[in-house]
Amino acid sequence: MILRQCIKFNMNKITAIIPCRKGSTRLGFDKQLSNFAGTTLLDIKVNQLLNAKHIDNIILSTDDYNIFNRYNNKKIKVVERDPNLLNVNDADSLVDVCLQHVNKGNVLITFCTNPFFNEYDSAIEKYYEENCDSLLTARKVGSFIIDEENKIINCDRKKEKWPRTQDLPSWFELDSCIEPIMSIDLMRSLHDRIGHRPYLYITDAIQSIDIDYKKEWDLAEKLWKALN
Repeated sequence: MILRQCIKFNMNKITAIIPCRKGSTRLGFDKQLSNFAGTTLLDIKVNQLLNAKHIDNIILSTDDYNIFNRYNNKKIKVVERDPNLLNVNDADSLVDVCLQHVNKGNVLITFCTNPFFNEYDSAIEKYYEENCDSLLTARKVGSFIIDEENKIINCDRKKEKWPRTQDLPSWFELDSCIEPIMSIDLMRSLHDRIGHRPYLYITDAIQSIDIDYKKEWDLAEKLWKALN
């Protein structure tokens, strides 16, 4: 079994892609290259991927020319992001970016705004071990969920008004740490970032932190300093 998995890893190249669009409309400053606890979010993510033994290549797709000469490593390729893909639906544009630059093997999309996630090798191994055609990270929702009509939707209140949260059915929120790992052929066929048999790789509350707003940036920076 171990030998068969090793052969799979050798035969199926994993290309990691980090979308690096310049600036941030939510943060109001450059989230990729601004000082974050003495480093940058992009440097953190690039180093995590470089240290992952199952990742063969790293592509940075960007319109930020400050990134083009930042790294001197043969595993890293910086490509200019097509201006036509900067202002369209993110899901479609990321698929198109992958299809432009990856011809074979598997693709792994990840983001520098998830600095606390660093289980790439473990996730890739799960991708090969499980009977799945794609893998995405997700956080388990362990509380009551209310819809826009103020109705609790993840339990049957006719049976029990307030069940224990540990007895609620399992619901999951995709957290963008990895979205997804899948073969480039399947991505091309479906033009999507999820297959027919996805596997959810569960992350915890810290791993799933996603930095979109200034308040999240400040809290994440303090936490990063405390943990590192």
